[in-house]
Amino acid sequence: MSVATFTPAERVRALPPNFWGAMDREIARLSALPGPRMIDVSKGNPDLPTPEHIVAAMQREVADPVNHRYPSYAGRPSVRDAVALRYREDHGVALDPATQVAVFHGSHEGLMAAVLSLADPGSTVVLPDPGYPMYTSAADLAQARIEPLPLTEPGFQPDFAALERLNAARALLLNYPNNPTGALATRATFEGAVSFAERTGAAFVHDFAYASLGFDGNRPLSALTVDTERTVEVQTLSKTYSMAGWRFGYAAGNASVIDGMKRYQAHAFSTMFGATQEAAAVALAGDQSAASALVEVYQRRRDVVVTGLQSLGWDVFVPEGTFFVWVRVPGGGDAVEFAARLREEERVAVAPGDGFGPRGRGHIRIGLVHDEQSLVELIERLDAFMRRN
Repeated sequence: MSVATFTPAERVRALPPNFWGAMDREIARLSALPGPRMIDVSKGNPDLPTPEHIVAAMQREVADPVNHRYPSYAGRPSVRDAVALRYREDHGVALDPATQVAVFHGSHEGLMAAVLSLADPGSTVVLPDPGYPMYTSAADLAQARIEPLPLTEPGFQPDFAALERLNAARALLLNYPNNPTGALATRATFEGAVSFAERTGAAFVHDFAYASLGFDGNRPLSALTVDTERTVEVQTLSKTYSMAGWRFGYAAGNASVIDGMKRYQAHAFSTMFGATQEAAAVALAGDQSAASALVEVYQRRRDVVVTGLQSLGWDVFVPEGTFFVWVRVPGGGDAVEFAARLREEERVAVAPGDGFGPRGRGHIRIGLVHDEQSLVELIERLDAFMRRN
């Protein structure tokens, strides 16, 4: 009997190829060859360990038989209360934990839930350009029409005037602190987003993944400080507490959008391990000094990379937050080609800006997820590469 071959559903066939997949395979191939170690700064995968008190909480909760059973579809009160506490203490925003908070297996899933619970096939979703690639994937799975919203230099804020002709949309997505550029939002940015959402009938979905990572004493602004009437904000513990592998995220804001996201979550992914929820509650409601110390680490790393690149004469946007540095390819070259040669010749992997949309072309993104010594070596290898080319 021959093996049957099945064609994926149209919604899957329509998904774009994974831009990073081929690059990851090439990084793995080169890393296995003799020669210098690969310095991979193409990712946003935190290298620092989760704070010990959070790990201890997880170990304790895993041993509790209560957590060996199916949990409720609703997030546990302890973690929803902890989310509300953080918003109250950090941003001065009052939330109802019962109706305005939902939990997810990471912010990626939360963002997917927001788009798929809002957008019907053929409806319009407005996405930032440059922007995180999964926004496009979410809109494609919803079979929605994508309307790019330019983020203009020098500050990478949205140019809403470019979409004056657009009269209707289901969702507007923004992300500050911004991946890939490292820009922070101003209050005017969010006021403009809310005005645009009101005019077009859209929900405003804000990806606040880097909520804690503002540099030079600047606390990143929550969109919910400007509006809770039509805004939902999605967060993650991955960056704030170095919990990327734990897969815990949450959303907060407009109750009707949250309700739709919960309904999607219940059908698509069911429940979340109770121990993870309780450990997340400890992270959010407990001592925040470890999270503050993490910001200082990333700021020192940012300064190493920015100062080093500037010494080489590169055109660098000094990031105000996140753990990325966004830089124009010297001489205005092709970023994909530049990154490929850099991997091959110097064993340095960077993310070409093409993966973040048309306005990312000609740029590369450098992740600050290595120790300072490795980042100094990174600059040295870039210097050697530029001298030869």
